[in-house]
Amino acid sequence: MKSNKQRRAEIKAHRLERAAALAARLRVQDVRLPQIEWAHPLDWEPADRLVLGLYNNTYSPLPAFYAARQFTCRDCGAEEVWTAKQQKWWYETMHGHIDSRAVRCLACRRARRERLRTAAPGANLLLEKTDRLRALGAAKPSAQAKSEVEAALQSKWWSLRVVAIQTMGRWGGEANLARLHAFMAARPEGGRRYFGWERVAADAARSALTRRE
Repeated sequence: MKSNKQRRAEIKAHRLERAAALAARLRVQDVRLPQIEWAHPLDWEPADRLVLGLYNNTYSPLPAFYAARQFTCRDCGAEEVWTAKQQKWWYETMHGHIDSRAVRCLACRRARRERLRTAAPGANLLLEKTDRLRALGAAKPSAQAKSEVEAALQSKWWSLRVVAIQTMGRWGGEANLARLHAFMAARPEGGRRYFGWERVAADAARSALTRRE
């Protein structure tokens, strides 16, 4: 017959064996899950899921942290690293979509930006209209500015409509804020319309109102 001390020793040994077996299983990567190669495992930044939730509509879980990623520049083929701090700035300050990734190195980004800047008028009409709306949002709204925003809200480019909504948010005022709330109220909860403009407009309006708080 075993004593209580012997039983406790056996229970402890059994628990240690189970813990060791579990640790061994956790060390083995699950091949069913997508594997990510981190450039620098120690280069990481915590993610603010509250901020990410305001600007992202995704079925994927939001990250708890950012870790540096390696990528190949789309233009020159150079091997680059997208640091954790750069990712945090892109996703939480610039509100880039959580599924977007770095595709160009700094030199190629600057070169592309310069090409777009020096292109002939009309070569990048969407960029020109977007810059125009953002400039209008930085000034007091005039009758002409309001007319341009209304025209942008009817544009075929949803991204331009989003900038128009952001411009209304920057202007503020009772009428503009009421329209932003109307966009939010029209947000569909399901069905085909969930993937339409109404949802995009509602998310843009919520973002514009959040920035005013």
